[in-house]
Amino acid sequence: MASFIVALLFTSFVTGTKARDEWPGRDIVVVAHRGLAPGYPENTLPAFRHALELGVGFIELDLRMTKDGIPVVIHDDTVDRTTDGQGEVGTFTLAEIKKLDAGSFASPGFAGERIPTLKETLELVTSLGGKALLDIKSSTDLDCEMVVRLVEHDNAVNDVIVGARTVKDVKLFRSLNPNIRILGFIGGTRDIKKFVAADVDIIRLWPRWIRLYPPLVEQVHKLGKPVWTTAGLAGREELAELIRLGVDGILTDLPGVLLALLSDIRAEHNNQKEGAEKE
Repeated sequence: MASFIVALLFTSFVTGTKARDEWPGRDIVVVAHRGLAPGYPENTLPAFRHALELGVGFIELDLRMTKDGIPVVIHDDTVDRTTDGQGEVGTFTLAEIKKLDAGSFASPGFAGERIPTLKETLELVTSLGGKALLDIKSSTDLDCEMVVRLVEHDNAVNDVIVGARTVKDVKLFRSLNPNIRILGFIGGTRDIKKFVAADVDIIRLWPRWIRLYPPLVEQVHKLGKPVWTTAGLAGREELAELIRLGVDGILTDLPGVLLALLSDIRAEHNNQKEGAEKE
């Protein structure tokens, strides 16, 4: 079944508008959503390390601010779901939040794992030669200038993409550092042109929008912007469909599945190319 999906996907490309000497997955950026892979606790250093060792292009991580003004990596606005504590992130000092267990919810083997700071995460990512997508959550508490200065301090401007959810944030990050790359986490398809006009580098579209109106990806491409999408737990067949529909990057909770699919597409392309050369 898996080989049939790859063959069908490849055929849909070589018989379409793409050039025959291209392979359809060559430009797909693999992003580990929250650094996830099965069995690992999201938004933790072990998860990020594992994802980068798998060979993903980027890890995606979520930023919030502690009570004493330190950017930390956690998705929810409370610590309830992913730690043994309770309460809003912004009510904890860094010292307090560092006492929480952020690993046991995923597996006993990660008991005692701590919520990392942005600084700790950047140091890990850059030491492993990786790149990071920073999801800037909508919050009046997050110090965006501090985020940019930390990125600059680690000489990571070329290794980081900032994910902005408002045009106001896009303009703010552009003013803080015109060289930093920005992805637009747009709230709806009507926001595409506004974010493009604000000079984002990438547009994120949800899979349901793309399936509902497949030409949407091409329309964004015509505006000069690549399209990334958040696929979550989508399996091999759904990932193949998104690739066929033309996305350029995929945020996935199953990076191993996506990497294997892209490897199979590449192998199928090479086999087809070798066969054509022998004819």
